Amino acid sequence: MGLGDDFFGSREDAYSETVRQKRWDWYIDDFSARLKPGAKRILMNTRWHEEDVAGRVLQQIERKVIKGRVISISAVADAEDPLGRKTGEYLWDEPDGYNYGAFLRARQRETSPMMWSALYQQRPVPEEGDYFKAAWLKPCDKVPAREAMRVYGGSDYAVTADGGDYTVHFVVGLDPEGHMYLLDRWRKQSSSDEWIEAFCDLVLEWKPMGWAEEKGQISAGVGPALDKRQREKKAYCYRQQLPAKGDKAVRAQSIRGRMALEGLYVPTNAPWFAEFKSELLSFPAGKHDDQVDALGLIGQLLDQMVPGQKPKTPDKPKKVDSGYRPIPLWERPDDWMMF
Repeated sequence: MGLGDDFFGSREDAYSETVRQKRWDWYIDDFSARLKPGAKRILMNTRWHEEDVAGRVLQQIERKVIKGRVISISAVADAEDPLGRKTGEYLWDEPDGYNYGAFLRARQRETSPMMWSALYQQRPVPEEGDYFKAAWLKPCDKVPAREAMRVYGGSDYAVTADGGDYTVHFVVGLDPEGHMYLLDRWRKQSSSDEWIEAFCDLVLEWKPMGWAEEKGQISAGVGPALDKRQREKKAYCYRQQLPAKGDKAVRAQSIRGRMALEGLYVPTNAPWFAEFKSELLSFPAGKHDDQVDALGLIGQLLDQMVPGQKPKTPDKPKKVDSGYRPIPLWERPDDWMMF
């Protein structure tokens, strides 16, 4: 039997893609390889990230690669609690005994939703979100007229073929009041020629004033191909390359601040909305963050974005003064008088 306890010592380790991959490699190549045939593996840990070791093991169980059993004892009982508690009941909530429930209530008040969800509920992603909030996504069935908006775009490119990453293109519009609308979205695991074609199509359709992209991704070799295809299709657009400074959360801070104040109007009836919402609310503990990266690049253009303008109403035609004024009868000369 093999026993694994807390593969990650801190949230920072769990949020690091490099550290997560090292822990998983150790679990597969060292830990699991030393077990005897048929030996049991027991993992005990806090769920920090959807792609931590426990998360990947759960994926193996779901795909029936391995057999496994999950015992999740949360601080506040959910449905089908393994201890038989009622939904919402705190663990060891005994006012006359070991009153662990009082301690849990105090911890819940002083910790962030994400920390509470990970440390005490065994869910790395809180339902209401932590970095991005569900309330910031404003439902929108109809967007303002195109001529009233300034349109911009941003992309997170997957430059490695068959790397499992997604390329994301976003198109957003700003109305005269500065409200931001998500107008279009393209996301796919594809080769560069396919997402280059999709990018050009979006430029031709929306005619954005500017497009944000990461500098390192373009220097990886796709820049010349993208430039060439833009010229061939006459999909002209100013592309601004932005440096990848700081971690992903820092780079997404601008768009986060704007969404906190103004929200982001999104088509909630779109087939991709649930996937989009899930990624935003799970950031930075979610499995994917390519859509957050693309939004973060757009956020870095905020200082240069120009709000839309209300269409001007046509001026009413002015009357031309010919200078003619009729002379009253009593002021006319006598020879004008007729009897």
